[in-house]
Amino acid sequence: MGRESKKRGIAVTGAWLPLPLEFARSRACAELSPHAAKLLLDVLSMLGPNAARNGDISITPKLMRLRGWSGRETLNAAVRELLEFGLLALTRQGSRLDCSLFAVTLFPLDCDLRKLDVGPGSYRMTDWMHGGALANAPTESSPAVWRRARKTQTVAPPRDEVPAKRPATGRTHPAKPSK
Repeated sequence: MGRESKKRGIAVTGAWLPLPLEFARSRACAELSPHAAKLLLDVLSMLGPNAARNGDISITPKLMRLRGWSGRETLNAAVRELLEFGLLALTRQGSRLDCSLFAVTLFPLDCDLRKLDVGPGSYRMTDWMHGGALANAPTESSPAVWRRARKTQTVAPPRDEVPAKRPATGRTHPAKPSK
């Protein structure tokens, strides 16, 4: 007689968080820039077990510096991209005294709702799909294309060109006396 195969689970030590395979195989996940993908991973690490504290996630530069984020503009660009893709939702708009709070839209809200600007039902857990995840999944004929890096242009002009006006003052360069 043949041996019956037993289904075995994977032993995981410590708290862990499941990520939906439907999302992992979607175009929304495949087209994230590397910075946005790293930020999503960092934000998921801030959640408690079973996505506890979702909606009470702070993404301040001071906190994110501990996770390796050194540039404020890179962090802000990654946050904007995750908001645009529908993977983050703003749950409280920050002010001078309070920081902005976010929720990962892959999971329901699970925090103290009194301190948020939104309530249950403020986002759907399928906002990232944009017309169906499986129908819009990357294929060989339609591969995913990453977003461009944030800095696509050179900041300084080429060395042989001299700008006619100084950008800060708007004045023209003084003529240099010839020798």
